[in-house]
Amino acid sequence: MRERDAHRFVTEVDSDKVVVDIHSRTDIVARPKWDAFENNHFAMRRRLVAIFLKVANLFISRLRAGKRLTKIKAWIQNNGIKNRLDM
Repeated sequence: MRERDAHRFVTEVDSDKVVVDIHSRTDIVARPKWDAFENNHFAMRRRLVAIFLKVANLFISRLRAGKRLTKIKAWIQNNGIKNRLDM
């Protein structure tokens, strides 16, 4: 069975050639640059960490405020406060 599998395809020799312009290398505008300061990886990482810290601090602040608001609402309800004068 495997022998039949190996001969399913026929090898075909093609004499077509690929034509590549060898002078196009000088025409490329956006050539790769090997400048270490071009892509400052440390600055990019620092920026991502700063964004994460900003979002995390906002999340923690909202979480704490939500817990505090829940406690205040429970206290108001337990003390039977209905208007500003009662408060």
